[in-house]
Amino acid sequence: MTLLEALVALVVLGIGATGFLGFFSQSARAAQNAAEWTRTVAYAESGMESATLGATPRDTLAGWIRSIDTRVRPDGLTELAVTVTSPRGVRFTLRRLVDDSARSGR
Repeated sequence: MTLLEALVALVVLGIGATGFLGFFSQSARAAQNAAEWTRTVAYAESGMESATLGATPRDTLAGWIRSIDTRVRPDGLTELAVTVTSPRGVRFTLRRLVDDSARSGR
């Protein structure tokens, strides 16, 4: 094996290693994004459950912003909208129609 062959082999191995490191970095970013999305959706669902039961949800996640909007529709249903924004700006809105007459037993 000559010095030139050894250098070519090192370059080829370096390019391959760089590709693998890029793949692992991209996979780690994708896992972090998925975890953030899952936490955002779960936080919206917990706020929706509290709002559906008529309770005021407690804000427990530092950095996340949750807002709850309520609108009574002409058909007697109430539309609840829970919007959650993550620290990096990912926004998710969950909407639900609630029949208050059935819930209160009227």
